[in-house]
Amino acid sequence: MLKSTLASLMSVFVAVALLFVIYPVHSKERDWTECLEKYDSKWGKECANFMVAKDTYVVSLRNICSEKIDCMVCVQEKYKRWRCYTQLNLAPKDTIYGYACKGAGRYLYWVKQAGDGATFPTVNEVNSTYAD
Repeated sequence: MLKSTLASLMSVFVAVALLFVIYPVHSKERDWTECLEKYDSKWGKECANFMVAKDTYVVSLRNICSEKIDCMVCVQEKYKRWRCYTQLNLAPKDTIYGYACKGAGRYLYWVKQAGDGATFPTVNEVNSTYAD
């Protein structure tokens, strides 16, 4: 009888553990920044107005999670201002690009679950917070 009770408890424990593996953790508890991964960056690519310059900086980040995400990527210009790009509902394996025509080689990003009501910082907030 004790053996069957232990076996039943073990079955319940395994079922609960599988439930947490199969279904993602609630969005408030998950670190969504882990979903966006830099996979490339380049200097000297084409910029606005089809201008090609050696100091153009482009960063490529990919959604590596199985859920859609909302993200914002900011790339710093040589003169310390930030250019920011937002992509809502970025699908798994899709890419967001950020660029600066006269880049400093620095980038920042924010990520949240797609459709989450949270807001990203404004460009002015990014510029004042990350001014250096």
